Amino acid sequence: MNISPKKLAWTQRAAALAIIAFWISFWANHNQLPQNVVDFEWCFLVPDILWISGVFALASHWLIARDPRAGIATAVGGSSLAYLGLLDAACNFRHGQYTGSFSRGALNAVINIACLLFGCANIWYAARRT
Repeated sequence: MNISPKKLAWTQRAAALAIIAFWISFWANHNQLPQNVVDFEWCFLVPDILWISGVFALASHWLIARDPRAGIATAVGGSSLAYLGLLDAACNFRHGQYTGSFSRGALNAVINIACLLFGCANIWYAARRT
């Protein structure tokens, strides 16, 4: 599979915006979740927005500019997103978030799988470029 740097850059930008959209949605609807899950999720607000979204914004800029630092930033963003996906999945299993309502469980699973797949895809892309 061969993806262009420009396509990956725009996908990274979409992922960064999706993370921000998640937090807007979470802020609006967090009262529907168990308090222990809400407390856990709030811990990720700053890392998600500043680190993962920020690194993907930087990586995407460098990819489009063909800056050699793009590979490192892509690997950092990808590994951060994969870590987030694993940590969130562990919390979801621990607190029964996959077994609650079907729509919430399915949404959690989709988000976790997307984080893992896109995170690993970024790591793979970066590894192939070095």
